[in-house]
Amino acid sequence: MTTMTQPNPIRHACARVSRLISYLLSVFIGVHLWLHLTSYLFLVCIFLACARQMPPPGGPADKTPPRVIDTVPADDSVRVGLDTPIRIRFSEAMDRRSVERALFVSPQGSEEPGFKWRGDVLEIRLPDGLQADRTYLVTVGQESADEWRNRMRASYSFGFATGDRLNRGELNGRVLASKEERGQVFVWAYDLSVVTAPDPGRDRPTYVTQPDETGHFVLPRLGAGNYRIFAFGDQNNDRTYSSGDLLALPPGDVAFTGEERVRLGDLKLAVRDTSAPALAAARTPDQQHILMRYDEPVRVSGVEISDLSVLEIYQDPVDSSGVGLITEPQTRGVEYRVRVDVVDRWGNRDTTDATVRGDGTRDRRAPEVLAISPVENAENVLPTAVIRMLFSDAMRVDAVSDFWIASDSTVVPQGHFEWVAPNHLVFAPDSLWTSGETIRLIGNRERLLDIGGNVLSEPISFVFSVMDTAGLGRISGTTSSSDVVIWVEGLAHEFFREQVLRDTTFGLTKLLPGTYRISGFLDRDRNGHWMSGQVYPFLPAEPLVVQADTVEVRARWETEVERLESKIWWMLPTGEEMP
Repeated sequence: MTTMTQPNPIRHACARVSRLISYLLSVFIGVHLWLHLTSYLFLVCIFLACARQMPPPGGPADKTPPRVIDTVPADDSVRVGLDTPIRIRFSEAMDRRSVERALFVSPQGSEEPGFKWRGDVLEIRLPDGLQADRTYLVTVGQESADEWRNRMRASYSFGFATGDRLNRGELNGRVLASKEERGQVFVWAYDLSVVTAPDPGRDRPTYVTQPDETGHFVLPRLGAGNYRIFAFGDQNNDRTYSSGDLLALPPGDVAFTGEERVRLGDLKLAVRDTSAPALAAARTPDQQHILMRYDEPVRVSGVEISDLSVLEIYQDPVDSSGVGLITEPQTRGVEYRVRVDVVDRWGNRDTTDATVRGDGTRDRRAPEVLAISPVENAENVLPTAVIRMLFSDAMRVDAVSDFWIASDSTVVPQGHFEWVAPNHLVFAPDSLWTSGETIRLIGNRERLLDIGGNVLSEPISFVFSVMDTAGLGRISGTTSSSDVVIWVEGLAHEFFREQVLRDTTFGLTKLLPGTYRISGFLDRDRNGHWMSGQVYPFLPAEPLVVQADTVEVRARWETEVERLESKIWWMLPTGEEMP
């Protein structure tokens, strides 16, 4: 007979208590760890929030630009103590970094100023302190933004003096917009009594400001003296001019004798290049060619080859960094020394010495048509237009005859051909193209041979529509000088025309109705090209001529524009708004 063991109630109760204690301990430890982790994450979030200023949460977005509501010292204060703090109060909380990067104190000290914030008040600390008998100008740049990233409408400036009087000179100007412009634009002014030959890539400016959205800027509180102005586009956002930034040079220096208000001629940003062109490659593809490639577009001013005559010099019509030399037949394997004088668009010159090995093979490559004008299916072509053909190789510049081919859809215009370069042929018709018609032309490629006797690789044809002159308008006006080159740019359609004047009057005819911008420059060197100036040795930019307002051209109507002035700078009457 089997005996059953009776359960021990005390042992059973102890087991239940043990399980309960284990459960409570696990819950306690879990909650403890969770609280620690939550606290840690909370502190991390607080740290990240403090490290990066963000727009305040909640409510509608703020669209109102910030402004300066109070300054210490007050604007136009005199006899300011040398221990006086410089403070600026804004209308709202600001993005502090944006303000500090756009704030300038002039004249500039040897070091950058320090900053301390208390709410919406900024205190500026100058390492050198305030100096006796000096006028200071503090400028808060337009790039200064509030916490919602709203920028100021325009730069704000205030001035004060530690002496008995303030400087009252004021310089006004404008930086013209550029399609290549990137980043903020800065305007730097140098007092030539402090820096006699300023270089914006090396010297700290005396005065700094930024233009507004229209490109206009003001430099107030200038003392008597001569000033040189530069503007640049800060593409790498470091608040300094460096190689690669667009730079504008003035048309001349500005002289102040007292309390004048002066308007400087417009500044135009341009890419700067101070490096001489360099030869990238040279080769002899056949017995009569030497092909050279430079690292930038160049113009050839002279060529010499040892023991070899040069018959023609031509350049790539699409990319003028390519230079082609046609020589008398080379001797295979013989080394020839080539010396080429070139100049780039900025006036940087270089004399290149290269050695090439003669090639004895005959040129068998057919020349190609690289570009034509008018382009295929061009519209609104002028009735006076000429036909242009640009080739990949130097051609035989023989007289061209019986070139146009007649057919049911093409015409054979009467006119004359001219080789303006070994690879550039122009046809000028004897009469105007018929207004409003579509012109179709086919050329006989057998009539055009390159130096090696090779025929064009493909047929050449033209199709273009001539503008209807009955609905065209005209622009006319006068200028302050006969050495002005006028630019006319169509804003509603792709159009650009240049006119070199023979006297002080100009007239542009056969313009499509629409809006145009009239500008130009004083061609001091009379080469037909605008010269953007040189930093060192200083060479001012050629003065620009800019019509203040756009011009509306109407059909069958002549529009007269105001007299165009080309000035370095001029005086503004007191109280007159800057043009």
